[in-house]
Amino acid sequence: MHKFLPLILISILFTSCTSKNSAFKYFEKKDDIETKSIQFTKKADILKADEVETIMWATYLNKIDKNIYNFKKEVFLVSLYFANVESQSIKTNGYKLLLNGKEASLLEKVEKDNENFKSLMNKNSWANYYLVKFDTQNDSSNLSLELSSEDSSKKATLNFER
Repeated sequence: MHKFLPLILISILFTSCTSKNSAFKYFEKKDDIETKSIQFTKKADILKADEVETIMWATYLNKIDKNIYNFKKEVFLVSLYFANVESQSIKTNGYKLLLNGKEASLLEKVEKDNENFKSLMNKNSWANYYLVKFDTQNDSSNLSLELSSEDSSKKATLNFER
């Protein structure tokens, strides 16, 4: 009897781990671009007194699909949420985005119902989304996207590879 117990446990384990319990079932309905965007999305927080003050999510669009996002610039979809303030605007709250220390050439607000980016947005109804373009960084293979306050006292940095 003791010899059959491990075999019974192993067979129960394999039966319970069939495809109906697969973690990939959550990705089956998603398109390739949405699934791939997860790989090139990063998050950073700005803390004040151990509480989150600002949340930044950024997706590096150049890496997702070269046919769709074949830009001559470095392009990001950035989501910003400012806690405990009424305005969610990056400019009203006194912040700016820098890539390797250089300011964006374009900072455009993206509406939440925009069909071009709908599958890439991380479904945060409180945040604002921005399409941010920077001049191409030919001199570096590492990209450092920084959200900083205008007085540079608060920063959040995300690092991407070209």
